[in-house]
Amino acid sequence: CNICVEKKPPTLFLAVTSKCKHAKSICRNCVERHIDANLNGKGDVFILCPFEGCKKVIEHNDVKRIANQELFERFDTISLRQALRTMPDFRWCKNSRCGSGQIHYDRDDAPIMTCRSCGEKSCYTHDVPWHENMSCAQYEEKRKESEAATNHYLMKHTKPCPKCGTHIEKNGG
Repeated sequence: CNICVEKKPPTLFLAVTSKCKHAKSICRNCVERHIDANLNGKGDVFILCPFEGCKKVIEHNDVKRIANQELFERFDTISLRQALRTMPDFRWCKNSRCGSGQIHYDRDDAPIMTCRSCGEKSCYTHDVPWHENMSCAQYEEKRKESEAATNHYLMKHTKPCPKCGTHIEKNGG
């Protein structure tokens, strides 16, 4: 194997992608570890073939063919979440115990979303749990007041860290 440099039976070597033209010189275990490292490191499903110089993308069917069940399911879940992120009308349920999401076609015209899975209400416009007893305009005004108060506090009681710029408050020493 070109990666782990171990001698293995030919049955453990396979084409990494259906589009790769190079020799089958990377073992299945190394390709799995490459996919796993990319999912853990970047959290992205855009993964290139690990063969030096090969720029082919390892696609969904390639991962299904190569990876173990657990790794493929993780890849599949991340793929789904990345696809949903590109949909402007999709929102995740704000109930931390739910994990569902849905498309809300009414958008800002009808901002109250009710989760079809758990019944929790959330605000489409602000992407937060529903702000009871407040319209979106009232919630927005309160949010701006709170943000202004936070900024006032930061300006008055903190200074930026000289290295990273994060606001810090000296509390002794």
